[in-house]
Amino acid sequence: GHKAINMEEVLPLRETERQNWDFFLSLPDIDRTRVSRTTVKGSQLLEPLFEFSGACSGCGETPYLKLLTQLFGDRMMVANATGCSSIYGGNLPTTPWAKNSDGCGPAWANSLFEDNAEFGLGIKLAADKKRDYATSLLKLVSDDVGVELAEAILNNEETTEAEVIEKRKNVNILKRILRNIEKPDAKLLLQIADALEKKSVWIIGGDGWAYDIGF
Repeated sequence: GHKAINMEEVLPLRETERQNWDFFLSLPDIDRTRVSRTTVKGSQLLEPLFEFSGACSGCGETPYLKLLTQLFGDRMMVANATGCSSIYGGNLPTTPWAKNSDGCGPAWANSLFEDNAEFGLGIKLAADKKRDYATSLLKLVSDDVGVELAEAILNNEETTEAEVIEKRKNVNILKRILRNIEKPDAKLLLQIADALEKKSVWIIGGDGWAYDIGF
């Protein structure tokens, strides 16, 4: 007597499903260091930071964007061209670009003009410049924050997910220490300490194609 889709009145089911949804959201996310991002199965265990896009039914673009956020998480910086992907990606006051339990998520921007490649390149160059500046400041205050901590941050190549997470933990420790140092270089570094972490900059076309312009 059951069909593939069995329609029911929504009101009697709403409260039960609201409780089920809240329970689902309370489930902890898997430890990213325990998952291989290079396999299909492993990538799908990672938390997506692109969801509920409102794109056309059956859209083939959005699953790829969801996958990108699973692989690169809140390190993503997105330069989005104008087109379908900017409409379902920036349909304010809501947005499918989500944040994790730490309140962090991909940084997204759309240029109205047809300069998406240049727009993304500018974001990449700015991110690299901030990282170089933060690195030079860290070297100047290494004795104040602790040489061991400074070297752990500077020598971490972030080639694996475990290294990425370790780098973030050390940067957070660094920021706590910097708040108690009155030197001008320390105050400057506190403002841009997050730039010490590598960013993944992506150019996304209006029709959903994506191109990584490097860490």
